[in-house]
Amino acid sequence: MDERSSRRPLTNGETAILTMIQQGYGPQNTPDLVFFTNSDEAVSTDGASPLMANLTNLAAWRADGTVRSDEELRKQWLRL
Repeated sequence: MDERSSRRPLTNGETAILTMIQQGYGPQNTPDLVFFTNSDEAVSTDGASPLMANLTNLAAWRADGTVRSDEELRKQWLRL
């Protein structure tokens, strides 16, 4: 089994963050390019832009109110 087939699915929150990234930075930011850290955090990077986003952390911060709105997430964290 290769590394990609052993990966876990993205959570709904992680998928929502990735969708924002796709809308702002392009469709090349696909779920199959997300990698997982040793601590099972999902991270998105397409190599073409300076953005590297920890989807797991951003989704958790959005859910717990640390990041108060999608607008704040887009502007301050994803720089869209």
